[in-house]
Amino acid sequence: MSAMVQSTDNLTNLTVRLRTVTSHPRLRGWDVATVDVVAAAPVPGHADLLSQRLGQLLDLAVRHELLSDVPARSMLRLRAKLATGEALAEPHPAASDFVVQPP
Repeated sequence: MSAMVQSTDNLTNLTVRLRTVTSHPRLRGWDVATVDVVAAAPVPGHADLLSQRLGQLLDLAVRHELLSDVPARSMLRLRAKLATGEALAEPHPAASDFVVQPP
């Protein structure tokens, strides 16, 4: 009998400063945003696996349509999770859960 591996339901509120954006090498329609994590807080009811990245550089997968026309140095407020070792922004966030402040 094989054991089933269950992923941890996790989600973290992040405020990040956008450095660069490149196409994601594996996820079609997604980009890799290299960001500075400037604030992090748990989302109630979810495990918090990304707050430990506060003050660090993070590669964050974000749907391309969310980042189109967002200039470098913009501040982003969003929610993200850790999945298969990769930080992923919510793919279809509510407007209040993905906010862009241009530089």
